[in-house]
Amino acid sequence: MTSIKNKSLLFIIGVLLISNLVMVGMYLFGTKERRPRVRTQRSPIEFMVKELSLDDKQAAAFKEMLDTVKQKNKPLLDSMRTSRESLYKNLKAEPQPDSVILSYANTIGKIETELTINNYEHFRKLRAMCNPEQQLELDTLIQRMGRRTARKKGQ
Repeated sequence: MTSIKNKSLLFIIGVLLISNLVMVGMYLFGTKERRPRVRTQRSPIEFMVKELSLDDKQAAAFKEMLDTVKQKNKPLLDSMRTSRESLYKNLKAEPQPDSVILSYANTIGKIETELTINNYEHFRKLRAMCNPEQQLELDTLIQRMGRRTARKKGQ
């Protein structure tokens, strides 16, 4: 009886070992071409036009509004980057001056406030040019984007 059990176990182990070796061989030496997954990257304009079903006139107006807000935000983003770089340069200093660190943090906070207001105004203008059905979709979309941004910052 134990001899039959041993033979059965050896047979099962042998089958599993051979199947594992075949799987490893297929993985390492497989003849299939490995194609990289192509991720289609859509521009914000294409994304919003599709999601909100904007017509050509609305799409053109949205593109113009987006260009305007980007131009408005660019110097703010540059200024915030410079302030952050200056802030983190203080890591080398001992003792670290609290007043300087607080000053940089306040500056960054003010810039962040301006960016938030600019973006809010941008979406307010976009919402004003949408019809009621598009407004509902935009409201949902903005809420989803807000949750996604909060998740990214919380990581």
